[in-house]
Amino acid sequence: MTEERFDPWRAAEQQDDLILALDPVAALMGGGFHAWRNGIAVIVVDPTMPAVDQRAVLTHELVHHERGGAVERVDAPPAWLLMVDREERAVDREVARRLVPSAELWALIAERAADGGGVDAAEVADHFDVPRWVAVLAIERFVTEQPDPSPS
Repeated sequence: MTEERFDPWRAAEQQDDLILALDPVAALMGGGFHAWRNGIAVIVVDPTMPAVDQRAVLTHELVHHERGGAVERVDAPPAWLLMVDREERAVDREVARRLVPSAELWALIAERAADGGGVDAAEVADHFDVPRWVAVLAIERFVTEQPDPSPS
């Protein structure tokens, strides 16, 4: 049985305390950003990015929203920067988990292995319609976790 794939657009619509905006200004922040003010959050995504990147960026910002917002400071001391880096890595791993369901990834890898081949990041990215960086993190997750061979 295949897991239902995560749809960040639908997830954003279901958040009562969130406004989603598409604006090219988000390109200045790497394609998207999340901000809070007076109990309302906004996620802004660059609509000029390819759809595959918009989906990953929106998922990334949604994870920040769920975790209470991004931790960023412009003139931060080194310890703060380490905390920000750790948070960004954790958020990116969660993006890969949501956009590349484990059971489906394991099935793809098993199928290719049965044919005597392997799977690379480009194939995972294409199969799951995600950017390469998400595919790389999903593969890293596969390598570090013990796959559950039973269907979900």
